[in-house]
This record gives sequence, C-alpha cells and structure tokens, in this order.
Amino acid sequence: MTRIAPIVAALLGLLSAGAGFAADAPPPAGPPRDFALPQKTTFVLDNGMKVTMVPFGQLPKVSMVLRVRTGNLNEDGNTWLADVTGALMQEGTTSLDAKALNRKAAELGGSIGISVGSETTSISISSLSEMEGDAIGLLADVVRNPALPEKELDRIKADFVRDLSISRVRPQGMAAVAFNARLYGDHPFAEVYPTEEQLIGYGIDDVRRYYGQNFGARRSHLFVSGRFDPAAMRTAVERKFSDWAAGPGDFIDIPDPTRVASLQVIDRPGAPQSTIVVGIPVIGVADPDYSQLMMANDILGGAGFLSRLFQNLREDKGYTYGASTQTRNNYRSAVWQFSADVATEATGPALTEFFRELALIKSVPPSAGEMQRIRGYRGGIFVLANASRGGIIGTLAFMDFHGLPDTYLTEYLGRLGKVTATEVNTMATGQWPVDGMTIVVVGDRGVIDGQLAQVEALAPLLAD
Repeated sequence: MTRIAPIVAALLGLLSAGAGFAADAPPPAGPPRDFALPQKTTFVLDNGMKVTMVPFGQLPKVSMVLRVRTGNLNEDGNTWLADVTGALMQEGTTSLDAKALNRKAAELGGSIGISVGSETTSISISSLSEMEGDAIGLLADVVRNPALPEKELDRIKADFVRDLSISRVRPQGMAAVAFNARLYGDHPFAEVYPTEEQLIGYGIDDVRRYYGQNFGARRSHLFVSGRFDPAAMRTAVERKFSDWAAGPGDFIDIPDPTRVASLQVIDRPGAPQSTIVVGIPVIGVADPDYSQLMMANDILGGAGFLSRLFQNLREDKGYTYGASTQTRNNYRSAVWQFSADVATEATGPALTEFFRELALIKSVPPSAGEMQRIRGYRGGIFVLANASRGGIIGTLAFMDFHGLPDTYLTEYLGRLGKVTATEVNTMATGQWPVDGMTIVVVGDRGVIDGQLAQVEALAPLLAD
C-alpha cells in the first residue's frame, strides 16, 4: 500500500490537472519524465526457451508467467480447442490432481492461472519469495506434465457450451461474428465461435494432439518479477526447464484484413438497442508513428469520459451508456474499432454523429487543453499499468511478442509528449478513411432501416 498510494495520488493529479473543461487556459505541462526500466536479466536455455527476470517492489513476493506462443491462431479450424485445452491443463498434472495442485499453489502463497488468447497462452503463478524455487517447480509441472484427464473433458465442454449458447445470441456476439468474417475472410481470426456440434465433438485425442503440437521450449518465454535471489532463481529455472523438449518453432500467419468499405445490417426484431461496430486496418504498435495514432484514438473515443464520442453520444445526446474506440494489436497486424450500443430510435443519429466527429478530428486541430488532458490520462494509465509485478510482466511480454525495443517503454511518455495537433489530424485522415471501413449494425430493421438511409456517409454502401 505504501507504494501504491503515491502512484494513485499522482494519477489523480494528472487527471485533475486536465479536468477543468471550463478553464480559459490550462497550466503549462512540464516535460514528461522518461520511465526507468528496472534492471532486467534475459537469457536463453539450450532448448530455446527464453527467460527474463526483473527485480521489482519491496513486498516479499514473486510473480512468474510462462508465455507460450500458441492460441486460437493454432487451432487449424477447431475453434476454441485451445481454450478447452487450457481449461483441461488446470485439472492437474501427472503427479498432482486438481485439488492437490491448487492446495500446493495456495501453500506457496498464490494460485495457478491459465489464460488463452488469440496468439498466446499464459501460465502464471505467484508465491512468497522464500518459496520461489518450489513455485518454479510447480509451474514447470503444470506446463510440462499436464494430466489432461479425459474424465473431466465432458464437464469442461459443457461449461463452454453454456458460454457459447449465451455469447452467440447476444447482439455483441452477433456483431463480432459478422465483423470478423468480413474483415478477415478465410483467416483463422474470422472464426469467433465454434458450432455447438463442433465443440461437443472434441475428444481427448484432439486435446492431447493440440497440446503436443503446440507446447515446447522454443515457443516459450518465462517472465519473473518481484523480490527474488537472481542466482537461485536462474538455478531453479535451469533445473526445471533445461531438459524440456524444444518442440515446434513459432507459427506465423499474419492476416490481411480488408480495407474495402461494407455495411451489414443484422435483423433483431423488437430489440430495444442497436449494436454498432465499425472498424478498419491501421498501423500497428511497431510503427514509429503509433504514438500519433494513440493520441488520435484517445481524443476520439479511447479515453473514456474525456473522449469526444463519449461526450457527444452519451453526455450531450443521451443515445448510449457508453461509446468507445480502440486499436487491437495482433502480431504485425492491427485493427481500429468503434463500438457502441445505442437506443434503437437513435441508431441513425448516432452513426451521423460518429461520422461527424470522425470528419472533425481529421480537419480541425485539437486544442492545447484537449491534448494536455489526453496526455494526462494516458500517462496515468501508463503509470498504473507498470506499478505492479504483473503489470511489468504484461508490458515486457507485450514488447517481446511484438519485437519492440526497451525504448518503447522507457521513451513512451516522451513520444506522447511530442505528438502535435496537426499530426493528430494527419493520422486520422490517413488511417480512418470512411471508404475503407467495415460497418456492422445489429438491431430491429423495421425501425432502423429508414434511419440508416438518412445517414449521408452510408449512402454509397446502401446504393450497392
């Protein structure tokens, strides 16, 4: 708590400094201070597994995350098989059943967690510093010797089937299916959900095959952060992982998302709200001008209540509880996306306001006050994101996956501070052309079709 309190105070100070919307002129901002990356040690085992260790904090705890480069991208058409495998890996090892595994993790002062993403799977554990060697051993046991018990498979699949039945009928899920299918075509990212029959059909051989084909040392990177003995930690890592089979190399399949405009309207009779999703491929985090895109995105819709779309669609018009934009980064590919759930009767007007704000950020430079508020917001988020063991690991893992240098972190705030208002306009113009956007609307067509016909920016798409 003694470390977090001043950080939170600093964040509140950053936000409050820019919160005076009615002020004639904001106080001048001082030069951003570079982030000091804690001294880290990185080495590679003979089998190809990478290890990064970062001393951090004062609490006698240590966090460890093994990031394996496999996920939904590697399913070969078997959608959610990676997720099923991850869930089954938590059901124990060849020497510990699930109950014993969780009890042992708790005795070390933490717990085991497995998270499956589109391109990576993370296996994590935290422990008291004095138990660091045992924690590494338990982590190695989970990832290297999963029992993958067949008797638990039906129960796990039943859980996923329940999730699937809910997700597929939610308007956000319906929009995601249409949006990804249009954006990604025949790439694996187009597959959002499996069919129920497909999911039920996965057998234990499918799970074990997926694990065997995708887990190994060469695809893995272990991150360690907290209070620990570096020499003892390295010895423990080498003892538990050096004889792990190298396994396959990285599987790379970079999508080529479409930049051809389209509009798809999905009927949901009687719906009280419409779900709107708009997106387009953009530059990714490895691009030298990505800070300019971040600033433009935050001004338009990425900074919550500070953003224009939130203020317009929620605070001024009352069309929605929230509207936001974000950039989703995959390896060497990125998509910018606007999302909002709006009242059915406001579907057309909400889209009109979206396109109006989009045109405005391309043509009128943001004020100095607005730029300062957004820098304060992003700076506060950055501070909080790197104020914990898990946060540091998350940032380092992100940088490693995208091949970013240490300067991405250490010069992060400085780059944001150099972005100009004119660069925001230029970036928005180049990255967000309306004639390249994929648009999906889920709602009551009996009510919204007439409204969409009145949205000037949609006219070319409706004519098609």
